[in-house]
Amino acid sequence: MKTYYPAFFLFLLLISTGFSQDVNKVEYSERVGSMILIGECNRNAFTMEPFQEWYDFEYEEYTPEQSVIEKLKKQINDVLRIKIVMGSWCSDSQREVPRFYRIMDDAGIPDEKVELISVNRDKMVPGMDISALKIERVPTFIVYDGIKELGRIIETPAETLEEDLLRILVKKPLHEPE
Repeated sequence: MKTYYPAFFLFLLLISTGFSQDVNKVEYSERVGSMILIGECNRNAFTMEPFQEWYDFEYEEYTPEQSVIEKLKKQINDVLRIKIVMGSWCSDSQREVPRFYRIMDDAGIPDEKVELISVNRDKMVPGMDISALKIERVPTFIVYDGIKELGRIIETPAETLEEDLLRILVKKPLHEPE
């Protein structure tokens, strides 16, 4: 009976590694001249150098408007999903993505609601077709209610990230009085 245990554990290991996704992949970019994130990522990617330095700085330095955060908490629903397409090489992404995660944390939006895709300088991911997203600039934050796109924040917010997110969720045009 004991001879089956090692074979069983080897089988489980092979199965689990065969189905694991390649998340937080880092590669050298000739165009950027440094390492970049590429493909599907999660927040753990920002615990690695060279990404941690700019992520931690922006996350800690940003203070979201708490009155807007309180309104956001009331607007978040069970089907909300946010897709972020960013470039780890892009200064706008380096500023806005950590700030967005700070807003998410303050508003109580769980990481499971976020899909993070990191692109190269051509705004592509080798082996992944993201053309349907029509990404022209990064970062792009796409907010969904189920499969329906509610709105986008592209490159830099019109107001602040939290205000733009709230506007998308309550479907208000920009600069409309409350």
